Amino acid sequence: MEGIEILIREDGVLVGSPFTEEKGEFIPSPVTDLGSRLAKLAAPKNPSSTSIQIYIAENLLFFKSLTLPLQTPDIKEAVNFQLSMLVPFEEEMLHGYTTTRTKEAYNISLYAVPSEKVVPFLEEIAAAGFQLSGLFPESQRFVTQVTKQQDWGLLLPGPLPKLLVFSANSIRDRLLCYSEPSKEGLASLGGTDLIYSSSPQEEDEFENATDLLVEKPLHKEFNLLPSSYRRPDYLRYLILGLCILNVFALLAVATIKEYKVKSLLTHLDTQVAEIYPKVKEVEKLRIEEKELSESIERIEGIGQNFDIIRFLSKVTNELPQNSYLDQVRMDKRTKSINLQGYTEDLTELTNNLDNLDQAKLKSTRRRKNKTYFHVEISTP
Repeated sequence: MEGIEILIREDGVLVGSPFTEEKGEFIPSPVTDLGSRLAKLAAPKNPSSTSIQIYIAENLLFFKSLTLPLQTPDIKEAVNFQLSMLVPFEEEMLHGYTTTRTKEAYNISLYAVPSEKVVPFLEEIAAAGFQLSGLFPESQRFVTQVTKQQDWGLLLPGPLPKLLVFSANSIRDRLLCYSEPSKEGLASLGGTDLIYSSSPQEEDEFENATDLLVEKPLHKEFNLLPSSYRRPDYLRYLILGLCILNVFALLAVATIKEYKVKSLLTHLDTQVAEIYPKVKEVEKLRIEEKELSESIERIEGIGQNFDIIRFLSKVTNELPQNSYLDQVRMDKRTKSINLQGYTEDLTELTNNLDNLDQAKLKSTRRRKNKTYFHVEISTP
């Protein structure tokens, strides 16, 4: 689609590209018959097939950098709330902003312009049958692929020259120069040595901003055009429709996969339910096998140690009635057997110790109406 570029300046309107009075048509203020002039420029093409790209001179725009905390729930609402306090005019306005998130806060870059400086041109152009494709600050004309992935500055002339500082394709700040700008001063002020000028002089060290115009503007930020003037973006709708279809397709695939996974899990649960009783039965048999093995080991141990059985039998015979053993401990170091328990007849227990070889009463104590004893029997 063929296009025409317009720059709205304070002293008139410049039509053409690039924005130089030598290569474009300058219409001084007051601008009249803009629609018919554009129609003649577009002839013999149909105006409805010609798009108009409009730029606003930076000295007509208000610019503000501000920060918002990361906890801000709605950035758009916060910017609109502060807008009337930020701009220096009270009349109706057009505005646009960009947001950059950092670790500390949201950095907001805001442009605003009184509606009366722009809307009459929009109405006249739209009435002539042209399609308005965008309304941008003048600096956005120079934001192209040439400046990708680097920090740079753009110096715009005027009563108060303006230095616009960019990081790649996003504006970071706009600084007013109250004295004659120098390359060193601007580099220090903007934090970059790469500075373009829209009207460089031979004695200047600035880069020529015309070199940036070899590529088409990106136009990704600060479109101030009211929604009522914007033509339908069919490509965007098509892409949005395809995205929605892809989302539904992904959901369908995910649903099918989820169904298959659930079916497999159900099948596995059924098999587990069938196998679980058998597993429990096998576990029970293993426990019984372990208990039998331990019993066999104890019996085999007893078969090899009949002296222990006879010793315990002898101790049982010699202990008084109503006597109980709590502990039988064998001490390898002293080669002795220690018997601990309690009895109701300590005298009989003491008398019967002589019948146990090398037995002696180590200690006794009375607790809860019971006499606890400790007997040590030396072994050969």
